[in-house]
Amino acid sequence: MNTAPLTASVRRMLPPGAARLAKRQLAPARFTFQCRRGRAGFRMHGARYAHRLLFVAGLPKSGSTWLKKMVAAFPGYEEALIPEIAAYELDTGGSHDFELPPDTFDRFRDALIVMKTHVHGSPQNVDLLRRARVPHAILFRDLRDVAVSYHFYVRRTPWHPEHGVYTSLSTTEGLAVFGARLLPAYAAWVRSWHAHRDPDLSMIVRYEDLRRDTPVVLERVARHFGLGDASAVIRDIARAHSLKAMQAKDPAPDAFVRKGEIGDWRNHFTPELTAMYRAAIGDFLVEFGYERDHAW
Repeated sequence: MNTAPLTASVRRMLPPGAARLAKRQLAPARFTFQCRRGRAGFRMHGARYAHRLLFVAGLPKSGSTWLKKMVAAFPGYEEALIPEIAAYELDTGGSHDFELPPDTFDRFRDALIVMKTHVHGSPQNVDLLRRARVPHAILFRDLRDVAVSYHFYVRRTPWHPEHGVYTSLSTTEGLAVFGARLLPAYAAWVRSWHAHRDPDLSMIVRYEDLRRDTPVVLERVARHFGLGDASAVIRDIARAHSLKAMQAKDPAPDAFVRKGEIGDWRNHFTPELTAMYRAAIGDFLVEFGYERDHAW
């Protein structure tokens, strides 16, 4: 039995507290199931690939789940998340400051696995990836759009640990809370990967590029991961996992995919929010090419 749909249905049917408890209790069994599928995939398809384990790092609401699902669509690969990360997210509301356990990658022997996480690019995490020779893609997005997407996602997701904080807030209030509580840490997350990443094992992917030309960027990712260069396969995967296709598969009010628009922040920022975010990440936006200067 695939536990992923079971987990989604439990989240929607149970009260928030019970849904969080169910997610915590299901995580180990789900991980075991995913590894079993990954080992079966390795037996059938492992010989065709250069790497057994692939790693995607991205902040919440930056497209990392989208990229993970496209990479996991290559024959044999299975997505998996270690239970410690799921528990940490439930306890703290996020895993952007999580340190991977030393034995993380030892758990995936003889399995084809795509591991997507929100963990930061700390020296410890990067060293684990380097020593295990795990290729990885680092995905980031305009933090102003991350803030908007995060606010709406948490508001409509009762099991999320931060739901109680955001559910009573207006959009303007929610974006102000995000700016005060998470914005500096999220900017530090992006800088951590840029500062510490292994240039040979890692590649940088901007959400905006992936959104604008999904097949081209996915082909770059596939080459980096050693998945081959079958352009027809890549086009089919990109088409099957377009945002519209994913929205059609799960039209529920609390579905993971909302809009995915580039620049949606302009529809929600007030002058006061603009000033707040400019003071916090104005230099960051210029540094990473999202703005030419501070006059936005």
